[in-house]
Amino acid sequence: MKKRSNQSGFAALPAVTVIALLITLSLILLFSQMLLNQDKAASFQLNLDYQQREDVLMRAIVAIFPAKAIACMKANYAASEEYSWKRIFSDSITLSTVSERLSPALIESLKLGTSRSADVGGSTDTQIGSWITSLSGVANQVTPGSTSYSSIFSRSTFTGRVPPTLKMSQTLQDADAIRPIISTQKQYATQDPSLLASISAYPVYNLIPYPNIRFGYTTPGQPFVAKRNWWAFTVNYGNSTRSTAKNYILSLYEIPSQMAIETSTLATIGRFNDGTAWMSNQISIDGTIYAKQLAVEGTFGASRLAGGNSINITDSVTMGGLNISNTFDSLGVREQLQADTRSDSLPVALSANSGRLAFLPIQAGTQFLQRPPSTPTPTEWQNYAIGAQKCAVTVEALSMVSYANQTPTRIRVRFLSPTGSTIEISLTRGNNWPTIFETGGNLMPFQTELTSSNRASITFHSALFNGWLELNGGASTSVNNSIYFIPGTTGANSTVRVLSSPPATEDMCVIVRSGKDLTTFSSGMSIVSPLRVYLGDDINTTPMAAPADSGLPTGAEFYPPMSIFAAEARIGTTSFVRPLEVIGQLGNLGTSATSATSATSGTTNWKPLDLKSGTDESVHTDLISAQLSPVRSPAELPPVYQMSWLIVIEEILQD
Repeated sequence: MKKRSNQSGFAALPAVTVIALLITLSLILLFSQMLLNQDKAASFQLNLDYQQREDVLMRAIVAIFPAKAIACMKANYAASEEYSWKRIFSDSITLSTVSERLSPALIESLKLGTSRSADVGGSTDTQIGSWITSLSGVANQVTPGSTSYSSIFSRSTFTGRVPPTLKMSQTLQDADAIRPIISTQKQYATQDPSLLASISAYPVYNLIPYPNIRFGYTTPGQPFVAKRNWWAFTVNYGNSTRSTAKNYILSLYEIPSQMAIETSTLATIGRFNDGTAWMSNQISIDGTIYAKQLAVEGTFGASRLAGGNSINITDSVTMGGLNISNTFDSLGVREQLQADTRSDSLPVALSANSGRLAFLPIQAGTQFLQRPPSTPTPTEWQNYAIGAQKCAVTVEALSMVSYANQTPTRIRVRFLSPTGSTIEISLTRGNNWPTIFETGGNLMPFQTELTSSNRASITFHSALFNGWLELNGGASTSVNNSIYFIPGTTGANSTVRVLSSPPATEDMCVIVRSGKDLTTFSSGMSIVSPLRVYLGDDINTTPMAAPADSGLPTGAEFYPPMSIFAAEARIGTTSFVRPLEVIGQLGNLGTSATSATSATSGTTNWKPLDLKSGTDESVHTDLISAQLSPVRSPAELPPVYQMSWLIVIEEILQD
């Protein structure tokens, strides 16, 4: 029997081998792609973890920093661990919980010791804190944005990426690296292109661009009056074997109050207290309206609404080409508005929703009107935050006609000489203080009178003040430009009443007269008093040439800047009020705990144009018109003003 040979399987082996190789190669490629995708996913997740931890750490620093800076000022910049940069960073780490992670022992037991970690620095607050350093790598310190550190900022990594440096004493510059220093001694050092006014004339607060941030106190890039304090530091994200270093700038903008309407309490815009609506042909507002809480019934030309905690819009308004309703901050609505404008900065914004920043009005309340006791010596914070402390001139009533009649018969006036020393003069009726009807009385800036409601008052004739200062060896009103009126304490006799808060009917008042022409007050005039203040005449109606190098356009209309801060303000001294026009800014000293005001007597629900006459009657709404606009230059800052802080943190980006 013949056997058949079958060898066809051998012929198929090369094809099977090729197919097997192709399948194997495909599996290898697929596996490699899976590993690559897994690596990309791990890197993405790692970067996301880094970003989340970075964001929460930066937010914590912004939250912790202001209170520490204030504590340093209250301690007169003395060295202390409590408000050092070391404590700022350690408290921020604790608040942000960035040190929460697996323990080193557990990581080792899981054989993850060589794995990449999103933790910032290490497993303990101390270890992480050591990874936050100055730009030169010194732990527990920062690199201040001042002239002593210019060599660091001149490196290619930072050139053109940092703000203008500031100057102050070397002692304070050295301290600034260890604890935050906020001081009027810290001033601009060079005329950087971003400083639009002369630093020779305006070294402390200049005209600078508003940062590109979500909170719209004003438009990003728009010049506003401020000083930018700043500090740079480095954070190393990761661990000792694998880390990423990023450099940051922490900025504190000192912002003198400058918006058309600005307050740290609840403000209602668009309606008088009696329910009458503001009329657009009487009221115009330019720029921003800011309040901690804002109720809006019409914007009257305002281009931005900025709130601290809330903005309530009764009817939809149009700003920046957008229709803004009360739902502007609702989820999805805000994002749609940002998409429509292609910007995070909207014409209506809350500082509470603005990410790595904080807006902090310096809320002194009624303390703004009261000088602290001379013993112990007032702190740097009191000198900074209290308006009465900034006054160059003090007028104290030391004796009255009687306890029932608070008409002054003896006053003490303190003012500055041309060399900066203090001159003191006592004026006594019947001796060296003539009445208006006696010889020399027509040259005396201080007189007395009764209002139509029989309130005893001291009258300040501002037009006579400069001449009187010169006769008595004082510097001119360009220096002696802020006047503080107060019933006397030290040296006062028993006829002087203890001041009530708010002022009682029996308390002394202040009347301002002869104020139409304030051009002798070339740097402005401020009046501060815990008393009631009456505006007896028209005030500040005479223009003058705008100061050179102020950043104002050539030929711009300019009036000497003026501010009045009082427990109560009244228009006129009688019930009769002529048509009244308010030009400039309106502000309020109110906080959640007080309702003291400037420019009007308000409540915690402040209505800016609710004004009262000399007899405490509301000025009729038909008589009031207002043209409210923001400060355009540091030349328009009065001698005394309120202050806010804007704290912003941002990365120094590289190419």
